[in-house]
Amino acid sequence: MNTKERGDIAVGFAISYFLSRGHEVCLPIGDKRPYDVIVEKDNNLSRVQIKYAGYSTKKNRCQAGLRITGGNQSYTYAKKYNSNDFDLLFVYTAKEECYIIPWKSLDIRNELTIDAEKYRRYRVD
Repeated sequence: MNTKERGDIAVGFAISYFLSRGHEVCLPIGDKRPYDVIVEKDNNLSRVQIKYAGYSTKKNRCQAGLRITGGNQSYTYAKKYNSNDFDLLFVYTAKEECYIIPWKSLDIRNELTIDAEKYRRYRVD
């Protein structure tokens, strides 16, 4: 699978997770926003960025890149997210685990090793 397909899988799991817990899920049109979905429950809105954390044999852990990437055949780019770009980070891993982390509580802005012990409290079922 390529990175786009893995990202699509993560989005599917995130939507399923939020819908099954009574949230309304809204999808913005296009890729202009730094978040992937907006979720609403009890009149509270949250902007959610969704990432897939692939398995790194080098580190024996699941890692997710925390940047906006794009480009074409001629060039590529990567841009870091700002602290106010979204409210929640939803991460789906190659180990089929899900994590929801308040974005402002993260001090890492490049790459996240999600299955490290310090993030265990953000794991959801």
